[in-house]
Amino acid sequence: MNTRRMTLLIAIVLALGTGYLTISYLGSLRAEAPPQVTMRSIVVAGQDIPARAKITPEMLKIVQRATNEVEPDAVVEPKQTIGTLALITIPAGAAITQSKIGRPVDIGLTPRLQRGERAISIGIDRVKGVSGLVQPGDRVDVIAIPPRTGTNPKAYTILRGVVVLALGNELEQAGATPAPGAQDLTTVTLAVTPKQADLLEMADINSQLRLALRPPKEPVRSFPTEQLTFDAPAAPADAGAAAAPAPAPANVPPPYMYGPGGLPHDHDTIAARPNMGSVTVIDGDRVVQGPESVH
Repeated sequence: MNTRRMTLLIAIVLALGTGYLTISYLGSLRAEAPPQVTMRSIVVAGQDIPARAKITPEMLKIVQRATNEVEPDAVVEPKQTIGTLALITIPAGAAITQSKIGRPVDIGLTPRLQRGERAISIGIDRVKGVSGLVQPGDRVDVIAIPPRTGTNPKAYTILRGVVVLALGNELEQAGATPAPGAQDLTTVTLAVTPKQADLLEMADINSQLRLALRPPKEPVRSFPTEQLTFDAPAAPADAGAAAAPAPAPANVPPPYMYGPGGLPHDHDTIAARPNMGSVTVIDGDRVVQGPESVH
């Protein structure tokens, strides 16, 4: 009797434990189920829309996207987009947002400048422009190389992390591969502060400039800028300074003087001119031998 009772109790405990484990497992599955996703209708590009192209109804389509994946300024009605211009190239399937479209007055460089910024252009070539691989929107460092005046020339990174606004007159690189003409660009336009604009203009006139392309995720202030210095020009000679006195002439003996008949004027003259040697004087038909040199 006791054995049957023990067996029954053990069976009841096992049943209760199994039920508890089953309920816990089902509860965990319910907790892991994804939350209900809310969908939203937005307008996307039905085809690639080139920059500055006028948007027409044929370029658009409406799709459903998860609310948490929709950008805050996404366009939800096609009529809000038709007739506007694409400010940038919009690839097919990309959402149309208010920041990507605009009116003709918005097409230009001015809307791209932030408050307190200035646009300034400098000359480049294939070497200075990183082989033509720099594109609008990239960040670059500007390196100034003053004229070489000594044995140890230096380069100075005067600006760091400035934004490239345009290459030549192009505000945007339409494709991932630069166009062939991009290799022949002669100017690059940068967004700088007013003080940086002054520095850049001064450096452009007095030194050579080169660009260094930065990684997109590197902090702008990861390295400090360097102060550009130029060697002081040599001081000009003082025009008012007194000229150095001319060196005294060498002790030149007086000329050898001859008196009447071709004879020496006097013996003092002869003594004053040593190492003269003998002198032959011809007086008519007479030959007179002059005095020997005095040693």
